[in-house]
Amino acid sequence: SLSSLSPVSSLPRRHVSVANRVASATSAGDAAKVWREVNAMAAQPGMTNMGQGYPDYAGSRVAREAAAKALSTTNLNQYSPQIGLEPLREEVARFYERFYQSKYDPNREIVVTTSGQEALACIMQAFLNPGDEVIMFEPFYPFLLGAIRLSGATPRAIRLQSPGFNFSEHDLYSALTSKTKAIIVNSPHNPTGHVLTADELDALVNFCKKNDLLALSDEVYENAVFPGKAHVRLADMPGMRDRTITVSSGGKLFSLTGWRVAWAMGPEALMSSLAYAHTNITYCAPVPLQAGIAAALAAENGDFAVEEGDGRSWRIRELFAGNFELLASALKEGAGLNICEAQGGYFLVGQTTGMRDVEFCRKLAEDKGVVCTPLSPFYLNMQKEEACTLVRFTICKSRSYMEEACRKIRGSSSRSK
Repeated sequence: SLSSLSPVSSLPRRHVSVANRVASATSAGDAAKVWREVNAMAAQPGMTNMGQGYPDYAGSRVAREAAAKALSTTNLNQYSPQIGLEPLREEVARFYERFYQSKYDPNREIVVTTSGQEALACIMQAFLNPGDEVIMFEPFYPFLLGAIRLSGATPRAIRLQSPGFNFSEHDLYSALTSKTKAIIVNSPHNPTGHVLTADELDALVNFCKKNDLLALSDEVYENAVFPGKAHVRLADMPGMRDRTITVSSGGKLFSLTGWRVAWAMGPEALMSSLAYAHTNITYCAPVPLQAGIAAALAAENGDFAVEEGDGRSWRIRELFAGNFELLASALKEGAGLNICEAQGGYFLVGQTTGMRDVEFCRKLAEDKGVVCTPLSPFYLNMQKEEACTLVRFTICKSRSYMEEACRKIRGSSSRSK
């Protein structure tokens, strides 16, 4: 009977304990503490939050109106197929054929996920085994590290050097071991804004093909490449389609980061396993929001236009590039930062003249009323010298928001005004 069972409190602690893989993932570094402090600073009255990468403007009107209509459509408030709403998968396929001449079967080679982050987690669960090693580039998107470690795999980092954050084929081989199974690439890169060069793409192709590696290409910022540059998909490089899974995001493309609708694309032989992992994690993304993203993809002309409340309208790449230049000038003049190079993305990275990153962030918040993000949580080893002198600012804001932030940075002490 139930009454004869021992209470949980009397069980040996080996039963009521955290899984080893979770303990390993959460014990490395003090990133969570840093994030909590940054968020607390940003929540203070009068602060301008330049640390987190989300827009302050409304996002795609087409997507929002289509999602609102979907809320009044009975079947669009129920589960979609696990791999995503059929109209969305079809529009994803049309989008990549229209803008990149890349062809994907919407029924076998595209899986809609609940965010790009979930897509990456599904990839780790579907393809990595305990003991496998994964090459990544640091600084890196912090939540990528947890996804790798929760799969039981081990990250091996290639450190990108400021101010250009480039890498060579020699760097790739420095991280290769007999246990390497995959490499994770992110272009445009979070946090640095680096866009892969032709030489880097060639090096990646040769490296993956020669060593039979799976390539995970995080391309969620694909529409934010600055003017004069072009986004080149890793999967479109010679010989890479059958070994590359590409992740992109409707939330990022259409400035609706809270919607958490994204997708992964790749060959059928890989996508069936990814779909299985996704089914067992979230099953399906929010269906009305899938409908909204499908409508936005169908209507998109490549500008990804941004409308501000003051009536100004921008092509997204021109808005972000202009924001980068405005912010770079203000940070050099008002905060003494050295600005690192970027060719796209949501962020600007600056380097202090010796002050540790967390200390700089505290001082900027106190003196200027502007919050930024320390880059130490973006490294495997938070104590490395450069990791502790780099800071990140967002540029995915309206021009009016950026102008106000720059005014405060140039001012003597905006918190007293």
